[in-house]
Amino acid sequence: MRLIVIIIWLLLGIFYWKCHMACCHNDIGSQDKAAPMLPVKSISQKIKKLTPLRFDCSDANPKVEPEWVRFRDSLITNLNDNSLLEINGFYYTDEETIAEDNIGMARARNVLRLLTDIGEDRVRLSSKIKGDSCLHSELNNLITFRYARNTEKIKEIDDKTIIYFPYGSTQKLDDNEVEAYLDEIVSRVKSSGESIRLTGHTDDDGSEAFNLALGERRAVAIQNYLIKKGLSPRRVIVTSRGEKDPIANNYTEEGKAKNRRTELQIIK
Repeated sequence: MRLIVIIIWLLLGIFYWKCHMACCHNDIGSQDKAAPMLPVKSISQKIKKLTPLRFDCSDANPKVEPEWVRFRDSLITNLNDNSLLEINGFYYTDEETIAEDNIGMARARNVLRLLTDIGEDRVRLSSKIKGDSCLHSELNNLITFRYARNTEKIKEIDDKTIIYFPYGSTQKLDDNEVEAYLDEIVSRVKSSGESIRLTGHTDDDGSEAFNLALGERRAVAIQNYLIKKGLSPRRVIVTSRGEKDPIANNYTEEGKAKNRRTELQIIK
């Protein structure tokens, strides 16, 4: 009986030793095994060139690439009698410049010199900040071009459109050109989900209170047309500034005519 007990203890000891060795071996193997390498995703993205004009940082002189001639000819061909060509020069705040205003405007002026077949009266120049630090990947994207509507009744300036009204009138919408333009705006805003802000303005004839109400009626006249064309009232904001924000002097009939307006701005 004692012999059987001894044999059982020996067998249990051998079994425990084998289990312990197998466990330790696996632990050592897991410590030595290198962690799997995760795939590295590339975060680089090719940036599309807007124009065949390139600038160096802190330099306003354009470098013309081979595609420029075709690009320039297309700009000139598509400029019609009812439009201006807007040239917008971008710049970074860390760029050094000796320009009289800012390097973005200097870039726009230098590009205009390349458009010898377009008179300066057909062009509008502007500039905007693009960012804090000059990026070499964006040096082909420091000039943009846009055709802006420019007629006696409608003028697109920067990010807003000016619609002119006759003296004392709120019924300028009885006009095919204005209505066709607003139809385009409705189509765009319906598909984009944007909203519209309408701000009415007047000349300084009449009292301040009268002009404030008149400016609102002008904005509402356009709002009503937009709603009639299917735009939700919630996406049209109406305000009035009356006579407070003239864009020309009120001493001449020409100046007063410029102040009688509604400004339409699309809100992203």
